[in-house]
Amino acid sequence: MFEMSMSPEMGQRVTPALLNLAHLLSLPSMALEQAVRQELEENPALEEVEAEDSLCPRCGRPLIEGVCLRCDLPSTGDDLSGSSPDDDGLDPLLFVAAPRSLSESLLDDLCASLPASERPIALALIGSLDDQGFLLDAPDDIAASLGVAPARVVAALERLREIGPPGIAARDSRECMLAQIDDLADQGIAHPHARAIVDAHLEDLGARSYRKIARALGVSVAEVADARAFIAANLWPYPAQSADPSARAASRTRYRTPDMAISMIEGAFIVEVLNSQRRALRLNPLYQELSARAATLEDAERAHVQEFISRARVFLANLRQRESTLKRIGEVIVERQDGFLRYGVRHLLPLTRAEIAVTLCIHESTVSRAISDKTAQIPAGDLLPVSEFFVAARGVQDVLRALIAAEDTSSPLSDQALAAQLADLGYPIARRTVAKYRDVMKIPPAQIRGA
Repeated sequence: MFEMSMSPEMGQRVTPALLNLAHLLSLPSMALEQAVRQELEENPALEEVEAEDSLCPRCGRPLIEGVCLRCDLPSTGDDLSGSSPDDDGLDPLLFVAAPRSLSESLLDDLCASLPASERPIALALIGSLDDQGFLLDAPDDIAASLGVAPARVVAALERLREIGPPGIAARDSRECMLAQIDDLADQGIAHPHARAIVDAHLEDLGARSYRKIARALGVSVAEVADARAFIAANLWPYPAQSADPSARAASRTRYRTPDMAISMIEGAFIVEVLNSQRRALRLNPLYQELSARAATLEDAERAHVQEFISRARVFLANLRQRESTLKRIGEVIVERQDGFLRYGVRHLLPLTRAEIAVTLCIHESTVSRAISDKTAQIPAGDLLPVSEFFVAARGVQDVLRALIAAEDTSSPLSDQALAAQLADLGYPIARRTVAKYRDVMKIPPAQIRGA
């Protein structure tokens, strides 16, 4: 006999808002900036506002519409008592810090690598980059506007091109792609005809005039087609694209911007998710006003306003949730890997995503998305993929590398001998594990090292 029964069941329904949050959480900072640009273009209820000249009296950061985004408080001069995020009708979700743009990241990196006296030149150079990363003004013109020697501008420009994505501050797509070819060549990635084609036959390549290029270079049409495939897979015509690893699956960018910074203040580590200090996102005031009097609007107008206001609120809430989740995960990582941050890789402890998920009462997949393709700036100033905090083997590998570097080259140590020495040092691992770590570090076996 069949019976029917009902029992309560708890679960989380997958909504478009949750899917949007999952997507934003997985994006590194440069890809997030592009996602925000797209949302600003598509949603008229969302707008970006610039910082004011005045600073927050508590933290010293620029105020935006009288609000400090770090303190989440409306600023009223020196009086910081009795304020709360709800004062003066302030809704914290109406203001969310925008992600750092490529220009802001480049300016920070360039200023950090130049003397303080060159900061005006750095500002002028970054200010002369367009949205695609091309340099709009000639170095001589920038030098004349600043009243400095052209050589100083050229030196700063060369430094910008060294630290930025390959092709940054180029004058056009051809120059940009040539810079990328040089960068790939330094990594051992090259094609014998790519440079000649980009340098002299870029328009013909775009027109697929393979025979014309082949005759000019004295090569076969098949070789030209092969060069085109190399160019399409490895190069891009706009410098700013290269900063986003997701922009081209095959791109090999060497420029990364940190998603979070770990700093030491008075002996304690502080985690900060890096956002723009000068730009914020908020609900468009006009749309807020229209939403408040939605009952007086025509049906089509009311539906339009409510749709975009709702979408903007969800987007802003998800950006804030993304920042909160990254910060909480970063704080747990820092607490667990305190020794590594203070003393180096040999103090890296075993840590799993599941442990962080349990500690924060979130799903393990959320942790995986949050740390995927993210980079942290550690107190030493180095950039480190956040995933590296979870590779406890790095400490053993560092010891193994040191043992091999110190061995007698006439009698290199076998994997078994290395395993024995590691065990004596407090790292009991099997011979096959030594061989695996050695392969990961691209260190040949003893018989080859001794050859």
